[in-house]
Amino acid sequence: MLKLLFAVLALIAAVMIAGVYYDFNPVIPIFVILGFGLYGVTRIGGPALPADAPTVWGGGYGIYMRAKDYVPGGNTSGSDDQRQSDGFR
Repeated sequence: MLKLLFAVLALIAAVMIAGVYYDFNPVIPIFVILGFGLYGVTRIGGPALPADAPTVWGGGYGIYMRAKDYVPGGNTSGSDDQRQSDGFR
């Protein structure tokens, strides 16, 4: 991803310098370069979801919580404060 960032920055700098040297407005080539950069970033694969991750398709908005998200862990310290253990998964 950093290679793509540096490539986009170098191309924008080259177009700006060429715009001064050849006396043209570099706005449209800069937008084309930025569009290519955004396209390249979206094509880079992100981290894959775990196999048991819930995927919700359809008409819901917000954050979906499951009961097992609140199950306390096995190595609690014995206190009543849930934040001291790994109970919020």
